[in-house]
Amino acid sequence: MKRKLMALLLTVLMIQPKTEFSVNAEEKGKFNASFLQGWLCRDWTAERWQQEFAAAADAGMEALILQSVCDFLYTQDDTSAHKQDAVSYTYTSAYAMYPSSLDALSDCTLSIQNNGDALALALEAAKQEGMQLWIGTISDDRWWQYGWGIPAVSADGICYLEQWSKDNATLCAEVITEIQMRYGETYEDTIAGYYYVNEIWNIDAACSKTDGGQYATILGENINASISACGDTPLMISPFFNLDLSEATQYGDFWSDIFQTADFRPQDVFAHQDGGGRQCNPSVIREWAIALKEPVDEEGLRFWINNETFQANYTSKPVSELRAAVEATADLAQEHILFSWNHYYNPLVDSSLSEVGEVFLDYALSCVSGDVNADGALTAADVVVLQKWLLAVPDATLADWKAGDLCEDDRLDVFDLCLMKRELLNQ
Repeated sequence: MKRKLMALLLTVLMIQPKTEFSVNAEEKGKFNASFLQGWLCRDWTAERWQQEFAAAADAGMEALILQSVCDFLYTQDDTSAHKQDAVSYTYTSAYAMYPSSLDALSDCTLSIQNNGDALALALEAAKQEGMQLWIGTISDDRWWQYGWGIPAVSADGICYLEQWSKDNATLCAEVITEIQMRYGETYEDTIAGYYYVNEIWNIDAACSKTDGGQYATILGENINASISACGDTPLMISPFFNLDLSEATQYGDFWSDIFQTADFRPQDVFAHQDGGGRQCNPSVIREWAIALKEPVDEEGLRFWINNETFQANYTSKPVSELRAAVEATADLAQEHILFSWNHYYNPLVDSSLSEVGEVFLDYALSCVSGDVNADGALTAADVVVLQKWLLAVPDATLADWKAGDLCEDDRLDVFDLCLMKRELLNQ
């Protein structure tokens, strides 16, 4: 028996951790960050920004994600033109979170606060609260005209998507460069990174490979412009999926194709939208996360899960359903983020959210040391599941990996297992 136990221990010691986790060891929250949309916060005062960051910190988060610093809404004036012909549109409204010197942003409506510089207020509040801010670039609603079928071509042989994408890529890169120059020195440690606003999905023609690889190449080149502008600063991207358009494995293959062009770096973040807002059940959520994680791991960037906190009717998701979605992928994700605590659980935004907000806080901040199966207590079942996970037993999953990091070194290995057994014996 002793020989068998020793052989098992040696086997476990030889296993490399399946995931290099990244988390502040002092951070007890289950969620790293939450998305915040510009229409909600562009006119907040300095005090209101600090309230939001303080509340996010109290919810166990490290950062907020400003979804975009500029929002363009368009109307197609020339209705005889193709829907994808970007030049047939004019913008009906344009908003910016800071006063830009770029010609494309010169007519934007600005905040009524701080001489129009809402971004400076957000960054200063984050700095004062010891938090960080991810900064999204350009939200251009013409983006949603593309991605349907084979990319359309004009009578002159110009691919509409390619033309729009080049202009969009240039502007996004210019915004990143301008923000770095304007705020980078003062808020170097406060800017967590930049957010790539164009939400890519499982485009049917790309997933079925009937587009000749056009989408993967065009989108990869668009992404590269932002990556290049970021320098060493991380870029976050958060794609989603539509169950009606492809199989999960086809979507994974599409991303493998994009990675052939897009030059992501190890510091960049792929934050997969989990599908919970589209009523996907936990098994479907896990299936699609696995399909996306494989090519992301091969590319070598960080894999996070963006858990959706809304329901199909855009009301707050019950926290019990959020928990089920999180547990479905807890062993896959290095971090979990939210779309969006601010909009769906934060009573500072809407006082009617007080009750669901309290339930969320109880869940987000709960952590029993060693409770990797998240049943509320450390038991022998947690030892078994962690041991199976370390041995790569099929279907062995961890509902809360952070609870198992007893060594507080951002990884799970046999040393955490030993400490877990010790804690269990000491109960």
